[in-house]
Amino acid sequence: MKLSATILLALGANAWKAKDSTDMQASNLTNCVNVETKCAVNFTHTSNRTRMVSDANECCDPTCILWTCGTGWKASPQYYDNIGATNKRCCDMTCSLVTCPSGQGTIPSMADQPGTTASECCANTCSQHRCYGAWTTDPSKSAVVNNTNEGCCRPSCQSVTCDASKGYVPDTTKSDSPGTTVAQCCLQTCKTMSLNASSCPTHYGVKEADAANLSLTIPSGSNATTKCCSPKCSAVTCPSKTIARKSMSNQFTDAVECCQATCALYTCPAGWAAVMANADNPTGASPTESCCERTCAFFNCRGELGSGWFNTSDVNKLTSTVQSFKDCCDRSCANYSCPKTHTLRPSAETRL
Repeated sequence: MKLSATILLALGANAWKAKDSTDMQASNLTNCVNVETKCAVNFTHTSNRTRMVSDANECCDPTCILWTCGTGWKASPQYYDNIGATNKRCCDMTCSLVTCPSGQGTIPSMADQPGTTASECCANTCSQHRCYGAWTTDPSKSAVVNNTNEGCCRPSCQSVTCDASKGYVPDTTKSDSPGTTVAQCCLQTCKTMSLNASSCPTHYGVKEADAANLSLTIPSGSNATTKCCSPKCSAVTCPSKTIARKSMSNQFTDAVECCQATCALYTCPAGWAAVMANADNPTGASPTESCCERTCAFFNCRGELGSGWFNTSDVNKLTSTVQSFKDCCDRSCANYSCPKTHTLRPSAETRL
């Protein structure tokens, strides 16, 4: 009996060849307990020593160093010598496979790092952050893992400075709206227009009082010209028989009289006659002097004693504007030359 066992053991040992002698095959099944096999690099003896095999190679299993970890799993040197060919046996699960609670997301720096719990792998997203101050909510970042204004929010109009010296004031309807520019966040005032000479139409301008009043804002789409621009005298068409006051051309119409009467509207007083050539001239401060000239009614024919002239009652002469004795007065005998056969009467100053 002892001899038979010895023979069987010898037969069993001789029935196998080491893994590196592959030219020989076993002719009968046996288990790996009876196999003395040198496994190839990165293979190790199977843990199931009672496995029934027909080839020595079947007693060697691959180690984890030969395994390629799947998506969401990470290889680790500490598992290289393990027998296995699965993610669970050869790899660490990473945080990318952990399901985070509502309102949280995978921490970016942990996405490819080992982790199995939300406490290791998750943090609040921007949906849990309240933007404040010069920041407002950015819906596009609601799923981003962050808890700062810079990471979760976008600048609001509160971050923009509206320069009052240039005529800009904050648009209070947009204080919590996103915006980074004056155009997005500020309102123009009439002062803005006053600083730009071309902002009003020709012959219009912005009054100093309106420019100083920063409450006169110009909402987007409104008619800035109507709100801020006032007509100047240069915009006025003067009615018939009046003329523009040139010195007032740059003044506003509601502050001064833009037009003044011409001589065509002026009625000269008694003793004066209208100068037709002056009809389109302004009346000025002394309209009688500007528009009229004296007639013979003001001429004193008796101004010189013994002049030989009398004041006339002739209407034609009285309305004459030629100032002379001849044109304004009646002659007397004193101005008459008697023929050689006659002599002047004793009282020469007799009307002819």
